[in-house]
Order: sequence, then structure tokens, then C-alpha cells
Amino acid sequence: MARRRTITRTCATTGCRETSFVEYTDRRDIADLPAKWQCYRHSKPNEVLSLDNPETTATLALHPSYVDGYDRNDPPKLIGHFWGPEGAEKGNHGIVQGPGFRAIAADYPPGTRLIITARLELPATEGPTR
Repeated sequence: MARRRTITRTCATTGCRETSFVEYTDRRDIADLPAKWQCYRHSKPNEVLSLDNPETTATLALHPSYVDGYDRNDPPKLIGHFWGPEGAEKGNHGIVQGPGFRAIAADYPPGTRLIITARLELPATEGPTR
């Protein structure tokens, strides 16, 4: 049985102490890891809710998915619709869900957009606490 090893990486942003642990058994498992790693807070700051960023919105669009016909002359056949990022070439989720909602792509017509908003409402206090 191969021995499992662990690499510990610290966020490349100065002052950040977040760490990532990557387990591997073979060197080729970690060959494609980037030399520098950033935590989620620093790699995608617009998606992390904070006192400075209390609201964020994500938009998904309904994308059709086709398969090629059996013969060369057969037109592509629609197999369904999938949620994916707006402006992307295709989607890859038939169901999208989160706290309090579930959207099944097959239930909606082409051109549907799903707009998901998360907003922090802080209690009324004398000042922010950290």
C-alpha cells in the first residue's frame, strides 16, 4: 500500500495565515500544483461577504445541451438544459440549490436566468466588531 504524504501550503498574500493541506501518494499527483497558492478570501475577494462587501450576486443562465446524430447527416439532438455561468459556452448543472432554494433546469424555458443574491444584515451596534 502506498504511503500518503501531505503538503502544507500557506496563502501567498502577505500577512495571511490561511493554510491548505494537499494529500498525495505519488509525485505526479502534485506535479500540476501552482507554485503559489492563495486562499479563497484572496483569490476571489468579490465573492467573500465581509463588512466592506455585505452583498454579492451571481447569475446563472440556462444552456441547451446537444449530442451529435448517429449519421453524419443527422442534425444534433437536444438532450436537455443545464445551468452554467452567464456568457459561458455550456452549462453543467441540471439542478442548482442553496439554502432555501432549488432550481431544476428542465422546468424552465430557454433564455431563463437565475440570479442568486446573498446579503448580510448586521445588527445595530455602536461599531463593527472583529
